[in-house]
Amino acid sequence: MGRGPLGFSRRTWPFVKVLVGNWLFSIAFYIGMKQFVFFWTPASWDVADRLELMVECSILAALPAVAAIAIVAAQRLNPDMWVGQQVKRNSALDINTRVILNTVEQFLLFLVGIAGVALYVPLTEARSLPLLTTLFLLGRILFWIGYHKNPHLRAFGFGITFYPIVGVFVWLMIRMLTGYTVPI
Repeated sequence: MGRGPLGFSRRTWPFVKVLVGNWLFSIAFYIGMKQFVFFWTPASWDVADRLELMVECSILAALPAVAAIAIVAAQRLNPDMWVGQQVKRNSALDINTRVILNTVEQFLLFLVGIAGVALYVPLTEARSLPLLTTLFLLGRILFWIGYHKNPHLRAFGFGITFYPIVGVFVWLMIRMLTGYTVPI
């Protein structure tokens, strides 16, 4: 198969477009929510306040994993989900088990990132934590739904979960290595 622009094959371009769409959607969602909808700032911003907000956001972000685990626990009792002692490939149980794995992986990165943001972000940028949490939750829900519709459809939800986390890690690295706080 021939290569197209930038060396990508024709089969790769739809995924590149989804990737770019993820970035554009995530940036537009974040900036739009921050500028036009969400004006909240906490009353105080000492270490306890930062920790409290980080824990609250983390609890909310963990809800998709909790829900998926509860659903998988019930699905494991359904004999139609099994072939002998193996889970039926691409059954709801199989897909939900993969959703749990990916969600826990993403949550671990989210937790580290959100803790760093809580530690380093100034009071004026505190709303970044609930905004990032909202984006994370939206991404996980779309990932889960998309995975059940068609495995390729999970990419958009994955992207709006993962790429904002990458952005947070870039922001944290700039802050940690230079001491400079870029507005987030």
